[in-house]
Amino acid sequence: MTNCKIAPNYNPWLRCGKLARMGILSIQSNVASGHVGNAAAVYPLQCLGHDVWPVHTVMLSQHPGHSDWRGHRVPASDLAAVLKGLDDHGVFKDCSAVLTGYLGAADVGDVVVEAWANVRHANPGALICCDPVMGDSGEGLYVPDDLVAFYRHTLVPAADVIMPNVFELETLHGGPMETIEAVIAAAQYLISKGPKTVIVTSVPDGGDALGNILVTPTESWIISTPRLALRAKGSGDVLSALWLGHYLRGGQAVAALEIAVATVFAIVEMAVKDQLLELPIVAAGSAGPAGFNAPRRFKAWRVD
Repeated sequence: MTNCKIAPNYNPWLRCGKLARMGILSIQSNVASGHVGNAAAVYPLQCLGHDVWPVHTVMLSQHPGHSDWRGHRVPASDLAAVLKGLDDHGVFKDCSAVLTGYLGAADVGDVVVEAWANVRHANPGALICCDPVMGDSGEGLYVPDDLVAFYRHTLVPAADVIMPNVFELETLHGGPMETIEAVIAAAQYLISKGPKTVIVTSVPDGGDALGNILVTPTESWIISTPRLALRAKGSGDVLSALWLGHYLRGGQAVAALEIAVATVFAIVEMAVKDQLLELPIVAAGSAGPAGFNAPRRFKAWRVD
């Protein structure tokens, strides 16, 4: 197993060999019922021992995939005010990482980029992890075109880690990905624009498997799992959070992905077995930190 690290934005606590509780700013959607966005990310990160500061880009009753949902997008000005309040309060100096998910509008992207810059100013070692939530295979695009362009030209180059699903990678790159090699080439193209690592999820790997592919400037790794008929939303949000949480704890990107993939697969198995419409995040966490630290049952293989 490689000790694949994301340099130079590598947390100084890890360089010193210390395991400290780390602060994570999570800028995502939120739902009152269900587990997507911050409602999927915050609890697992807290169970792993991290302080989390959730900032919501939308506030909904439930995922829009369900009928009769209610709620609204948070105006960019309100989002900016909350983030400025955190900065003025001195929180950003203790921020080890920023995790961003669904933004919904390009003006929110402007606020996020400013927040990234302010976090880096307060703590130059902070890691910026961006899940460019734009759409999914079979569902298509569910954000406006100007936000897609903002991701391509502004957010992706400014981030350290990008975590798109395969549809979002195709959207960012501008073409279909029909092979593993094409996915890796597209990820390397994104890396040439600025990020140090790209993790692509939900990659078809044969008829009965899905792959998760981690690409750096020098290495590519794939972890494949059986394909399950999941109805619940939010597995990608949980995966992004768990990868970040485990990476901050150990500093090894591939090992963190192995743990995150195994943990999410176990959660998805529970949801499929019980025919749940929402991910059983609380049930998974009932064992404490061990509930989000599953044994690495799926091995990462290097793709040469």
